[in-house]
Amino acid sequence: MDNTEKVFVEWVKLAVSGKTVDSVPSQLDYQKLYNLCVAHSMTVAVFRSLIGVKEKLPLKFYTALKKSAERHLAVDVRQNYGDEEVLKALEENCIKHIPLKGYELKKLYPTTDMRFVSDCDILVEIKDVKKFISIMQKIGLKLVRDDVHHVIMAFPESKTIYEFHKTLFVGKLDEYFGKGFEKAKLKDGYSYRYEYSKEDFYLTVLAHSAYHFGHSAGVGIRHLTDLYLMLKNYDLDKTYLNTELEKSGLKQFDNEFIKLIDYWFNDANPDEFTSKLSGYVLESTVLENRQKQAESEIAGQTKSTEVLTNKSKRKTILKRIFPDRKFMQVAFPVLKKVGWLTPLFYPIRWIKVLFTRPKALKKLKNISNAETESIKELQIIREKLGLQNV
Repeated sequence: MDNTEKVFVEWVKLAVSGKTVDSVPSQLDYQKLYNLCVAHSMTVAVFRSLIGVKEKLPLKFYTALKKSAERHLAVDVRQNYGDEEVLKALEENCIKHIPLKGYELKKLYPTTDMRFVSDCDILVEIKDVKKFISIMQKIGLKLVRDDVHHVIMAFPESKTIYEFHKTLFVGKLDEYFGKGFEKAKLKDGYSYRYEYSKEDFYLTVLAHSAYHFGHSAGVGIRHLTDLYLMLKNYDLDKTYLNTELEKSGLKQFDNEFIKLIDYWFNDANPDEFTSKLSGYVLESTVLENRQKQAESEIAGQTKSTEVLTNKSKRKTILKRIFPDRKFMQVAFPVLKKVGWLTPLFYPIRWIKVLFTRPKALKKLKNISNAETESIKELQIIREKLGLQNV
């Protein structure tokens, strides 16, 4: 890490620990520092940590940071109000559900606005999609998209987005987590809201980071602050957790992320890979980088022993155009009974994607333009993190 990156990590650490900065180092790259705050959705956290030293900061930097933080504060207020309205509707309409990730995690931060969320994720048991959408529309939500994995809706005026997940994960993680309700228990005082134990919640958050890293080319520092605060605030049953980490295939990923957390937030000395991982995460953003995502996808489809060629790119593109049988069965449940009709459903899927997700074509172009050296670097990182399990 260069000096500016070290300062960014240190200020984030102080902020999420409820502390403030007492001195400002000289020779900081303030443009880079601001970009890191924005890219990693940490403007509110860093802004709050600097409250006692604002006179020592460049006015341009502090003003820009303040404006960004104020926007995030407004989003947090709207989000909190909308969340309760949506969760109330789910409970009153007898829809089994679990609020995921940010809804619970932001309660661990000194102030909820420090953990900026662009949407609210809720796992739901949807028996009739059309009926479910109709119920949500009655409270003012508008349909954005209904796809294989979620129903995405939003309040038009506040632009608050809700992702209603039909299943917790797809791919290999689905084998361990199932639909997501299997290990959940009914929350006290509710008839349809469920929750995880602290250990199983940790596993879902870790798995989300692993999935994000494996399928969206990386994670931001927020994924690490989430885990850091969970480890700091939860009294976790380590025996149970280690057993489940092994079962889920996430043990290797957890080990490397714990080392990075210790380096950033507990002043541990990093080994060579932790230093490499640190640099990669800081270059990543919470929201996906399209080109990196394409490179990560190719790396995930190619063994490190294979020579990277155009064939590797074609293989990745073909898998996007012709996804496997399990994916198609989730997209078109009827195929669970008549699997032999799968080839006929590929054209139906292509037409649906073209009309509802036009950016999908850009993803294919990004795969074609992927850089070989970047793919090789990602192969090393992916294997060290055990991402073949996600």
